[in-house]
Amino acid sequence: CVEVGDMETETKTVALGEAESVELELNMGAGELEIHAGAQELMEATFSYNVENWKPEVDYSVFGRKGTLEIRQGKGRGVPMGSTRNKWDIALNKDVPLSINIDFGAGEGDIDLRDLRLESLDIDMGVGDLTVDLTGNREHDLRVNVDGGVGSATLYLPEGVGVRAVVDKGIGSVDAVGMQKEGNEYKNDAYGRS
Repeated sequence: CVEVGDMETETKTVALGEAESVELELNMGAGELEIHAGAQELMEATFSYNVENWKPEVDYSVFGRKGTLEIRQGKGRGVPMGSTRNKWDIALNKDVPLSINIDFGAGEGDIDLRDLRLESLDIDMGVGDLTVDLTGNREHDLRVNVDGGVGSATLYLPEGVGVRAVVDKGIGSVDAVGMQKEGNEYKNDAYGRS
């Protein structure tokens, strides 16, 4: 067993440096995850947790003109006993081109990417509820991959931009408001025209 302690809160700020684009690798085992625009630097985050082993590890490196930002939940042995809390609130800079890879184990996620310069998005989720907002104006094609486990994922997609979603599903249902189904594909009215 692992002891659940008092809430710890820490803030982290990461400067962009010489990078012109950044790849974000985020790995959260369990908790509440919020991602949104609003950072003056590359990243400004607040982490709150009450299991000492869950303290996040943040690493940033730049090679050439590309930065790599890694955020990982700390690991520990044992099972926490009691009421656990693990919340990450991550603000990112809206002017930096970002490729985002998220490994989200369990919990609730609110990922608001509408104001970010998103180059690609890859999400692997386990158990829980995840909301991803991709609305907003997109200046180029964007490939998004969401691999879901048990739980639900809600994706908000832009209406004025052509969207084609390919769905391979197991147990569960798909509710695609405003899209037409063709086999395992869903397309909006703007697809092929915008």
